[in-house]
Formats: sequence, C-alpha cells, structure tokens
Amino acid sequence: MDKKNCIITGATSGIGLETSRILAEQGYNLILVSRSKEKLATLSHDLEKDFHISTSSYECDLSSISQTIEVSNKIKTNHKEIHCLINNAGGIFMDFETTSEGLERTFALNHMSYFILTNILLDNITSRIVNVASEAHRGATISDDFRYPNRFNGWMQYKNSKLANIYFTYHLNSILDKANSPLTVNCLHPGVVNTNIANNNNSCIYKTISSFIKFFAISSRQGASTSAYLATSSEVDSFSGGYFIKSRPVKSSNISYDKGVAEKLWTLSTEIWKST
Repeated sequence: MDKKNCIITGATSGIGLETSRILAEQGYNLILVSRSKEKLATLSHDLEKDFHISTSSYECDLSSISQTIEVSNKIKTNHKEIHCLINNAGGIFMDFETTSEGLERTFALNHMSYFILTNILLDNITSRIVNVASEAHRGATISDDFRYPNRFNGWMQYKNSKLANIYFTYHLNSILDKANSPLTVNCLHPGVVNTNIANNNNSCIYKTISSFIKFFAISSRQGASTSAYLATSSEVDSFSGGYFIKSRPVKSSNISYDKGVAEKLWTLSTEIWKST
C-alpha cells in the first residue's frame, strides 16, 4: 500500500516537530512547511533516515500572504493527493507588528495562513484537515478591526486569532457538509505546551510570565498527541466540525458557534486573499 502524504506547517519546532515525528513513526510521507531552510533540511534528513519515509520541504514565511499563496500553489502542483493537512504554524506577538502587506502579524500568521493554504489545497486533500486552535479562545471576540486593531493588546490578539481558527473550522465544515464532501475538518487545543512560540517577544515581563507558565507545561510530545490523533485515528474517520482536547470532543465557547460572525470572517478573509 502506498504511504499517505500529510502536510504539517510550522514543522520544525515545538508541537509541529513532534507531530512530524509521530506521523513519521506511523509511516506517513510528510510535506513539511517552515520558514527555516536549515531546520527543514535537518528534519527531512533525520526523518527519512530514522523512519524510512519520504519528505518534501517548503520554506515559507506564512505571515506573508503572497508567500503563502505561492507555496500553496507549489504544493498543489507537486502533490496531487494529500491525505491530511495539519495547520499548526502560529505565534504570539506582544508588540504590534505589521507584515510587508500591512496586516497585523498575529492575524496574518495564525488565521490567514490556515485560510489560504486550506482553500488552495482543498481539491487535493483526500481525507482530513486539522487546525491547531487553543483554549485561549475563551473570552475572545472577533471585532471589525481584527486585522487592523485600533487598541492593540498582544495577548488578546492571540486569543482572537485562536477563536478565528475555530470559526474557520466550523464554517468550513458547514461548506463541506452542504457539498456532501468526504473531507473532515476538526480543531483542537494542544494543552499548555512548553514550546518556543513566544520567544520572539522582547518584553522582560512577558518572558518572566511565559517562563513561569512553561514550568508547569506539558511536553511538546504530549501537546502533539491530539493533532496526531485527529490526523490518523480511525476513531474519527467520519467525525467533522469538532473541537478536541486530549483527543476528546468538547464544547468550545458559546460565541464560537455564531454562524453570522463566522461567515463574516470568511468573507473578509476571502477578500484579503483575492486582493493580494
């Protein structure tokens, strides 16, 4: 039997790295996306050597809309059948930053990369889409200025981006359901994981708080378990439109089920994508 292909974004560190290893152990061929060419080369070499799989690597800064579109089209051309897409790449930016295209960086990386990569590759995906969200979404709201926040708070913007991941998952599920598509799409909270997701921040206060949280955090391997479960387990072959914690479906925040907000966010995201 031919090995299945799986895409993992943010594949060279933290949860993405451990997810790559778990899937490689299970015999999946991997399509790895990361902004670090050097780390991609090392990871590809190690996975192929240790697990006798094949890998394909794509260097991309997923906070760039144009780069995300370009890499998505390359993958679409090179890989006609993709068993699973795991949207994992993300970051926390406590200081206000904009991309070269003028978007706030958290919005661009944590939400738009999921949206664009998935939509461009949708016809090539044969089975599953997995979106890494977070329990941080609780207490968040999506406002009209999400992509250009007037009063920027890094932690709240991160929370908003994780709520956007859930809105994206639920709305895509409704689209797939109406189309009688065999694809499934689910999202998850990986847990409070000891990763480098916040290491790009220079704030001493934030680094202190982050270090304190990491002291009680689970390992990246543990954090990757639910992503791997949703990508591979036969238990969720036909389960779609769910939010998972510790490989079990749970209810997300009440506001995350607002179909009107989800549709509005989808329309906004489409406009940004098509205007780039």
